[in-house]
Amino acid sequence: MNDAPAASHEVLMARFQRHLDTEAFQQIVSFHTGPALGVARQILSDNILAEDAVQEAFLRVVRNRQQYEPPKPFSCWFYSILRNVCIDMLRQRKRHIKAVEKIADWSTPTLVTSDRSLRFDVRELLCTLPASEQAVLKLRIVHDMPFRDIAATIGISTEAAKKRAQRALRRLREKCRNCSSVKEILYEL
Repeated sequence: MNDAPAASHEVLMARFQRHLDTEAFQQIVSFHTGPALGVARQILSDNILAEDAVQEAFLRVVRNRQQYEPPKPFSCWFYSILRNVCIDMLRQRKRHIKAVEKIADWSTPTLVTSDRSLRFDVRELLCTLPASEQAVLKLRIVHDMPFRDIAATIGISTEAAKKRAQRALRRLREKCRNCSSVKEILYEL
């Protein structure tokens, strides 16, 4: 760890603030990244999320650089930003988990295929899919939500929502070859 004097981070941030001095900002980043990762890991209990949180915190420092007030301690300002980013991530993860649980909680209809001798328990069939794919299908087909709204609800990109739906439908087609269509299954939800 660097043994830079406490004032140096404030001076570096002031240089970055006034002149967009990238070298000054890189020194701040290199000094604070390690400790910030430790703080984020403690709050989030997830290494990947912690890395994302630290990166987002530094992006917010860049975006909000004019809000920093020298000579106030840079580290206090930075770690309050990091803490807020982590709290936002925890809230988002909690909303995502609740949404997936709520969506996955559906009734257990039975589907009679065009063969009539074959019957499928739709919930059983859908339970063979990962929860994330079940959630996307339910929102798309049952609730008729557009993919951008599905993405916002679940906390993923629109493209990821489309890809999950595509994968889920492919898997259902493989499992239910005797159905006239996969939508026949899904309309029974």
